[in-house]
Amino acid sequence: MQIIEVKNQLVSTIALIDDENQILIGKIPVGKTFENLWEFPGGKVKKNETVEQALIRETKEEINIDLSKNCIAPLVFSTYGNENVNIIILLFISRKWNLEPICKFHTELRWVKANNLNNYNMPPANKFLVTSLQDLLL
Repeated sequence: MQIIEVKNQLVSTIALIDDENQILIGKIPVGKTFENLWEFPGGKVKKNETVEQALIRETKEEINIDLSKNCIAPLVFSTYGNENVNIIILLFISRKWNLEPICKFHTELRWVKANNLNNYNMPPANKFLVTSLQDLLL
């Protein structure tokens, strides 16, 4: 029997929620995994980095906002994988950040009501995240 080593990859994402209970999503650029699908801002956790540090770094790189560790809260996680990699997606929420989000990575950003998130094609693991957000906000 052959033993296959599966690599775990942590991904830290954020649901920014504005004063009207809308959530920010971004469209993934062409050439990236899951191109043209919509996602929550965030990204891979690097070695020797906490999930919160990764989230703060990734949101600065992707949408140019400043998050404070004190203003983010974990909501839910989801997994997605194949025979080589198991991706664990952590979804945090925040209602407070500094600076207005701008497109630095995504091809488009959009504020969406929780009940409309299902109208946007997202990577498979995000479906469970969306359900949890809807349970929270609806």
